[in-house]
Amino acid sequence: MSGPRGPVASVARTHADSVHSRRVVFARMFSNAVLSQALLSAANFAVGLILIRRSSDLQYGAYILASGATLLVVSLQNAFCSPPLAARMGRLDVQGRADLIGGLRSAMHAVTRVFAAGGGVIVLALWALQLIDGHAAALVSATLAASYAVLNREYLRLVLFAHRRAQDVLRTDVLFGTAMVAGVALATFTTSAAVVAITMLGLAAMGSSYALVAALRRHEPWTEAQAPPVLRQIAPLAAWSTAGAAIHWSFSQGYIYLVAGTLDVAAVAAIAATRLLLMPVNLLSTGIGSLMLPLASTWLQLHGAALLLRRLVLMASGLVLITLAYFGVLWLARDWVFAVVLRKAPAQRDLLLLLWGGLCLVMVVRDQLGYLLAAQGRFQVRTLLTLAAAVLALTASYVGMLRWGVSGALIGLLVGEMVNLCGIVVFSLRRVRPQPAASGASLSPAPASDGS
Repeated sequence: MSGPRGPVASVARTHADSVHSRRVVFARMFSNAVLSQALLSAANFAVGLILIRRSSDLQYGAYILASGATLLVVSLQNAFCSPPLAARMGRLDVQGRADLIGGLRSAMHAVTRVFAAGGGVIVLALWALQLIDGHAAALVSATLAASYAVLNREYLRLVLFAHRRAQDVLRTDVLFGTAMVAGVALATFTTSAAVVAITMLGLAAMGSSYALVAALRRHEPWTEAQAPPVLRQIAPLAAWSTAGAAIHWSFSQGYIYLVAGTLDVAAVAAIAATRLLLMPVNLLSTGIGSLMLPLASTWLQLHGAALLLRRLVLMASGLVLITLAYFGVLWLARDWVFAVVLRKAPAQRDLLLLLWGGLCLVMVVRDQLGYLLAAQGRFQVRTLLTLAAAVLALTASYVGMLRWGVSGALIGLLVGEMVNLCGIVVFSLRRVRPQPAASGASLSPAPASDGS
């Protein structure tokens, strides 16, 4: 009787070892992604803290406006490139992956060069006509150059995450974070801290990009000479996600321009200073997005929509607990934080802090649950939902600022984020409940036959 059980036991052990190995790989990859984002969060926190303590509100507010524009173009690129990379990389051979990565990189470079050159010409024309002063022209020019460098770096990070090479990303992020913090510290010794800080951001991105290119070449080279055109192939999948990212930025980040126009740049500094204190948990959620979309697509193919939703709920619950714990400590220590760490006490500081805490709770849940619709390729639904939330948020923010001042801007954002989250929950449940898990997997951008 022991004879027949031998092969069966061997197969069972092999299967158990395979499952354990996959879990170890996932845990290592996820921990590297979290460490990478923790490092970037710490670096961004240090940059903000240095500028708050060692520069004027005007310079800090100008830096926030400039970095917000950079964040917009990064969000657009990530939204355009991440879905096709997540959907196609797992089912292409080596040459197919090389063509996809090389063709997409070549196209992105061409587009960004055109926009950077066009933006530079417009800035020079406005300065020559004396419609903007020299400081504004220098700030916009530095932002254009830095955005070009940051876009290259972010694309390479996306590719390495798609290759499940989170450890390579972590190593290059160490270089980027260190260079950025050192550069911003030097910028505060100048009279144009915002311009120099943005310039240093671009230089740090360039140095990190060289390291990312080297890491990617070691793992799997891409097609560089005569890379095939891929924009037409991926546009149907990427267009709606890109539009959604632009609309979401309009109220999640673009509100700072509404604040600057309605109130002043000092109000931007007040909002940014209190937001800075919640940055670690916020960026922890948004930062693992480069890893979560490929994982969500894989889970959808292998296990279906119902199990994917359960896993995303567990992820969101864990992040909510982390956010609550962090905010509890921050709230108890807020007097010391504002007096000693920030050395500034913005108007309505406690109310701003509470509003940012509520926003972070909503956003960490929204970020995670949104991956179900993204993995299913439901970008049109998400875009229309985000558009409705953005219109409501910006309208509420404007009315709120007229009535309550700077805190009104965050009240409007909270309204918009809650509407967005409720919509995601409703549409996600509609995609899961009526259909078996297997049919849910067919909605993934990648074919269900890839899984077993």
